Amino acid sequence: MTPSNRELGNDLSQVEMEDKDIAARRLHMYSDKTLEIGFTIDQMFVSHTEFKEGLAGLDRIFQLSTKVDMPHGLRLIGPPGAGKTTLLKYFQQSLPRSSLFAEGLGAVYMRIPMRVTTPYMIASLLRQYGYPFRRITWDTLEQRITVLLDAIRQKGTRLIMIDEAHNLAPSLARRKPTREEGTSPTDFVRLLIDEARVGVVFSGVSLLDDFAEVDEALASRVVGCHRLTMFNYDSAWLRLIKGFVLQSQKMDIQVFLDRDVGQRLYKTTQGNLRSLKRLMTEMVLVAAESGADSVRPEHLHAAYGLVYGAAFQKGNPFEAAVA
Repeated sequence: MTPSNRELGNDLSQVEMEDKDIAARRLHMYSDKTLEIGFTIDQMFVSHTEFKEGLAGLDRIFQLSTKVDMPHGLRLIGPPGAGKTTLLKYFQQSLPRSSLFAEGLGAVYMRIPMRVTTPYMIASLLRQYGYPFRRITWDTLEQRITVLLDAIRQKGTRLIMIDEAHNLAPSLARRKPTREEGTSPTDFVRLLIDEARVGVVFSGVSLLDDFAEVDEALASRVVGCHRLTMFNYDSAWLRLIKGFVLQSQKMDIQVFLDRDVGQRLYKTTQGNLRSLKRLMTEMVLVAAESGADSVRPEHLHAAYGLVYGAAFQKGNPFEAAVA
């Protein structure tokens, strides 16, 4: 090996060692103990007025869906990060055990992608009932629908919650489906409501406001509407922050009750619940990894940099908190 090649080899070896170091840091940035502490914040449910109202709406549909012949449904509308998915999952996880429905299947949650198809929806639901159908063809569609309807009835499912339901909208504007296109997703949802006698919740953004214009028949079955909005900086925001503080048992996060910190949290997140939980979780992770038993101003500053990146144009609002 020539000197130049030997030098090149040494340089490459150094680069490989640095890459390994970076990979190790990525894998072990936080210890398991730290992640356990941070996970408690990530999994918190803090009730507030709109959350309670939405929960009451879900409870009502859950109770009535199998008791009356009239179809019942609800549209849960709000911007991304307002807490729609959190509400649905909280409802599902908080259902008490009952002999009337199988555990974990009283209410079924499903998120649908853009350009969703009926086979996708059927396969997604069937997997939750233990049927491992990864691919459903148009030739087997009717058979799989029959299996699904039977499973819903046998397990006692009362509510099907469809997240990102605004993604149904593109399918609604299509021409009458051909054999190749099959039954439209909205026809399939109507079938679930009418044949399985389940309540349906559509969760999504404001596109759901115009649902009746594109599928009047389905809209007549899903008539209820509840909204989740971004928080304003008012007493509701302060109660939300306090709710997190009171629930935190593994890390002292009293610093969030400081008026200046609360204002900076609001300015950063703009009242978005998802953004708030993301930032608070990272702040707790940074504090726990440092060995602290409480979140301090320097942890706020460091966590913001990790979440938003050093190049984020708005600058770090917790800079002054460290100074």
